[in-house]
Amino acid sequence: MFPGGDGVVQLGTDGSIGSPTNFLVRSRANWTELGYAILLPDVPMGSSNLMGSRLSDSYASAVAAMVDFARQQNHVPVWLVGTSQGTNAVVNAASRMTHGEIAGIILSSTLTRPGKASDLKEAVFDANLGAINVPALIVSHADDACKLSPPDDDGKLQAALSGSPRTKTIVITGGNPPASNACEAKSPHGFYGVEVEAINDMASWIAAN
Repeated sequence: MFPGGDGVVQLGTDGSIGSPTNFLVRSRANWTELGYAILLPDVPMGSSNLMGSRLSDSYASAVAAMVDFARQQNHVPVWLVGTSQGTNAVVNAASRMTHGEIAGIILSSTLTRPGKASDLKEAVFDANLGAINVPALIVSHADDACKLSPPDDDGKLQAALSGSPRTKTIVITGGNPPASNACEAKSPHGFYGVEVEAINDMASWIAAN
């Protein structure tokens, strides 16, 4: 699970999480209730955050190491699931792991457009999307008002995943009124109030593939 924002989860040695608000972080128990084992990475040792580095060679190598670790722990298919900035990490890694290392990817609130700030320049179209050769699910919220992840880009994104054997786009509606800005976790961008619906749709896609 690759969270958005700066990627800082603040994992403690006792397994505690100091920054639990991100969509994938706060909903991790919903996945385990469905029988999935979750690997939730924090920032690499010596790094303050992941902004501007998720599309790098070095981070792709780090993700490959995570996948190898996951495969050793549980001999089951491994899926990469990212939300917001975390989708950059997923497509970067998936475009390089093309020999059966992973079973598929899920992109939620995908970062399709760069921001103005220097550390917001990464977007999924900077990766080699056509090289991704596993099933790919795109999940958006109809009311996502974040300028970096407009749902209107979903068609373009799905078309760019030309090497994937199966692609699908799911649009979620409803939820709670926003309690954060448009690009943060407690808003439609973070599936605020409809986490279970979104996860059930993702899990159904995994089961079908």
